[in-house]
Amino acid sequence: MKKIFSILLICFLITACGDKLYETIDTNRAIDIINNGAVLIDVRTPDEFSREHITNAVNIPLDQIDSVSYDLSTPIIVYCQTGVRSKEAVEKLSEMGYNNLYNLDGGLLNWGGSLEE
Repeated sequence: MKKIFSILLICFLITACGDKLYETIDTNRAIDIINNGAVLIDVRTPDEFSREHITNAVNIPLDQIDSVSYDLSTPIIVYCQTGVRSKEAVEKLSEMGYNNLYNLDGGLLNWGGSLEE
């Protein structure tokens, strides 16, 4: 039993101390990061994007996220309508080697800034 507990503790510590894949951020933090040169990616469908999107966002639908080709250290903020698809996208981007990733908390529904149509 003691051996099993030790193994579980080691696994927990390795997981807890591992690099964070991305940071979930609110609108205010997103605006700061955008103002410092971040790329803003909207992973919704082209139809959703054409109805409204955050100013200066690039539309790369979730099913095409593997086509992203920025420098791996580029700050990238990802959003969708609610935050579900963007979470999946930042996890995929992390697997691709990107290391400066942000997920907009609550997606477009929680965005407090301006929108374009």
